[in-house]
Amino acid sequence: MKKAISLLLVLLLGLNAIGCSRIPVFEDFEDHYADSLPENAEDGLTLHAFNWTYHEIMINLENIANAGFKNVLTMPVQQPKSGGSAWWAFYQPLSFSIGDNSALGSPEELALLCSEAEKYGICILADIVVNHMATTDDEDKEEDGTPTVSPAVAEYEPVLYNNRNEDVDGVGLTFHHNRNAAGSGAETQYYAYGNLPDLNTANPYVQERVLSLLKECIDAGIDGFRFDAAKHVETSSDPDYPSDFWENTLEEAKQYYRDRTGKELYVYGEILNSPSGRSLSAYLQYMRITDDGYIAQLKNVFASKDASKVLEAQLKTDDASQLIAWVESHDEYVTTNTHYSDVRVAKYWSLIAAKKGLGGLYLARPTEELTVGQIGSYAYESEYVAVNNRFHNRFYDADSYESVDGTCYVNEKIKADDQGALILNVGDVDTSKTVKVAVPHLDDGNYYDALTGSKVVVSKHVAYVQFEANGMAVITRTKDIHPEITVSERDCSFVGDKTISLKTKNCDEAYYYFNGDASGRQTIDGEAEVQLADHVVNGSVDLTVCLSKGVNVFEQTFTYRQLDLAEGGFNVLGLDPKYLNDQYELYIWSWNPGRWSKDYEIRDGVLLVDTAGMTGFLVAVFEKGYEIKDPANWDPNVIKQSSDIKGDLLKQGFIDLSGF
Repeated sequence: MKKAISLLLVLLLGLNAIGCSRIPVFEDFEDHYADSLPENAEDGLTLHAFNWTYHEIMINLENIANAGFKNVLTMPVQQPKSGGSAWWAFYQPLSFSIGDNSALGSPEELALLCSEAEKYGICILADIVVNHMATTDDEDKEEDGTPTVSPAVAEYEPVLYNNRNEDVDGVGLTFHHNRNAAGSGAETQYYAYGNLPDLNTANPYVQERVLSLLKECIDAGIDGFRFDAAKHVETSSDPDYPSDFWENTLEEAKQYYRDRTGKELYVYGEILNSPSGRSLSAYLQYMRITDDGYIAQLKNVFASKDASKVLEAQLKTDDASQLIAWVESHDEYVTTNTHYSDVRVAKYWSLIAAKKGLGGLYLARPTEELTVGQIGSYAYESEYVAVNNRFHNRFYDADSYESVDGTCYVNEKIKADDQGALILNVGDVDTSKTVKVAVPHLDDGNYYDALTGSKVVVSKHVAYVQFEANGMAVITRTKDIHPEITVSERDCSFVGDKTISLKTKNCDEAYYYFNGDASGRQTIDGEAEVQLADHVVNGSVDLTVCLSKGVNVFEQTFTYRQLDLAEGGFNVLGLDPKYLNDQYELYIWSWNPGRWSKDYEIRDGVLLVDTAGMTGFLVAVFEKGYEIKDPANWDPNVIKQSSDIKGDLLKQGFIDLSGF
């Protein structure tokens, strides 16, 4: 009996060997493709640099380009409430000009960013808020029940503020007071989402100010716009409250951009769900619109292991080129506790990036504390994301064919001289097995997985794929893959000494060196722990990392500042001296108890804060001579405030507010 079993095993092993040998052998395709970004913004994918400053975007442009993003979307560029201390403050603007006292940076820094981005072939898109402006607080109302406009608006837009409730300058009412408007007015005459005053966008003066902002942005080098809450701004075809707002602002801006650049302005509007009682076509004649429902239909595709759900998912319109989709929006991210892993996000993103014509918006996640001016995640540049961006850029104008084979979704790309496919296995993945997947349109030959470099043979319209655990394979005719690196912390400040962890993957060669001295380079053998203190020069350390894999080379320099702490309290370092002299009033708002105070000392340019008993605090700037009369309640007259300093940040005993 044992002999019979042994003989059966031998026969089975022989059959497996024969099966493997039956995979045809081909010569590699002649492949001359080099990674590049599309020429036009509308053909590329967009990184949402949520909570990033202009400077942070600028110093990461090379990485953004390497990751395959054509466009970068900024936060709203107008003057934000309280200087932009929190993300939501940018969606309560005080002006229709580029903010000159914004946590994002200055108008000059925005123009410099646009100029630098052009060198990398990247387009900068500006988020614009035209539907509403800042309010005093979450509850304050006018006599008619409409939200109170913040007095801070008067400093930047005096005519808009003075005519908010009555026409005093002959320009008409500048804000809506139609709380009970019916029909299309239920969405366009009163903004019900938060206590925000709704602008009268039919008013010619309001339109004039909006157009002025758009032109100012174009002059700075902006190549496109996202219009926040676009659904809440009427069109000329609205059945109840039509106006010529979009004709007199956006259409004029498009022509202005066309005259200056010879190109088309890239524009999309936030249209969540669909406008009540109105057709999407009312907006599509002016701009692309958001499709918040596409990926939402696919959130259970991996749980069900049903690839056909991808084919069944419906877009808002039949023309994908009219739409912008995302895996997660900034609103969704900050309002929900359910966040997918980076790899799961990348899988959903692969579907967006491969969908012919569809625009994609990838959220660069913020920090856990939602800190403005601090990058929360670098997952945007991981190869799980980048290979899909490069695949999109390579085949954005190719014929596209979607199909399903078992648990695998397939999107084939066919051009006259190039072919490839995204294959996403939504079922259980056995990494030890080769899976046969139908690819009805691919020519026979050797393809390579852009994630692993593994050969994927295609024969008689069948691809022989060995998936990684993530179930994703992006196959093209290019053999070389990109090197990867993970850096534990980037461009931060430290006290005493600091250890930086480096981890590399897919490298033929990897090394690092300090302060521009490549002669002292040290090899990274998969991982390395780097100590900074011994390499400080004039208060900082430059750490340069170089990687290569085939023809693909990565090089980047990270800068770390060594700080000296003063005794006597929590150290707030790097504050602009203008906030520490007699030009402003500086207050501290503490949490638990919530109160205003001046419990600090200024010593040699350092703000030392007494944090005894606090769970956190923030730094706030007021006009010179301003006195807070009710220390136990928040004062809305703050000019600018920092983000909350709490948790681990409070425990470390210092914060560097150089960008404040």
